[in-house]
Amino acid sequence: MRIMALRSGLVIAASAALLGSATAQTYPSRNVELIVSYGAGGSTDVVARVVAQKLGERLGQSFVVLNKPGASGTIGINTAMRANPDGYTLLNGYTSETVVVPQISKTIKYSVVDDFEPIAITGIVPVVLIVSKNVRANNLKDFIEEMRASPGKYTYGGGIGSPPHVMGAWMNKVRGLDVRHVPYRGGAQGINDVVGGHIDMFYGGVAAAKAAISSGSVKPIAVTGDARSAALPNVPTFKEAGVPEFDLTSWTVLLAPKGTPAAILDLLRKETIAGLSEPKTRESLAGHGVELSQTQDVRQFLTSEREKYGKTVRELGITIGD
Repeated sequence: MRIMALRSGLVIAASAALLGSATAQTYPSRNVELIVSYGAGGSTDVVARVVAQKLGERLGQSFVVLNKPGASGTIGINTAMRANPDGYTLLNGYTSETVVVPQISKTIKYSVVDDFEPIAITGIVPVVLIVSKNVRANNLKDFIEEMRASPGKYTYGGGIGSPPHVMGAWMNKVRGLDVRHVPYRGGAQGINDVVGGHIDMFYGGVAAAKAAISSGSVKPIAVTGDARSAALPNVPTFKEAGVPEFDLTSWTVLLAPKGTPAAILDLLRKETIAGLSEPKTRESLAGHGVELSQTQDVRQFLTSEREKYGKTVRELGITIGD
């Protein structure tokens, strides 16, 4: 009886392995949807379109970016989480909806570590503080003094729980400022409103803000990270500008719904990392201010970032929902 059970188990395991292998050999046989939880033009969207193009070239099928903004990024992430785990729906997730929102919401309950399959860290996205041309200051020290002299006058944008929101609140705390937060649905909208003078400042991904900076429509004040961004070599880091406590950044990750076949995940990991490593791709991303991650241990990376942002939002008291 034991021998028969063992044989049955081996047959089942062998069949599953063969099925997984066959699935990987035929995948993808149709278009793959790559969900972004924000509107077109933001940093997450920029990275997603580069990844989609490379995967399409390498795997011979179209990878189509679908923008599903709203509800602090949870519309997009929930759509991806509930999708059929067959490899035909993926998520290019951003810092906000993946590790921040579940920690500040009283109603949203999911875990990016437990409810998704990790594929790759698709980009580290330094954040640049841009200000309206109506602002008098041209450097961070003077800008802090300008804001301090007029409490409640200045505004900054950012989706609820997004890095721009958290960073603005953190700057208020570490430098004793009173700058009002204005909710936005995505980085592109916030940057456009700084250009138009509707808000005074925005902590935007370099990828999304670079065009406005290059055109002279906004003034860049400081950028996150230990070193200056290759895309903005003349913009000092926050550490250089005198705020060493400002060490948060943002990033994007490629994820699949829980239960996606291992063979498909392995294929996507291999091709995503290979595509991102191509010299022309690296050059293109660098031009947008997106850096390649030094690690591809996605699960450990997400766990670490969840802890870091969790500590920050708890200290700031940021919550959403009833």
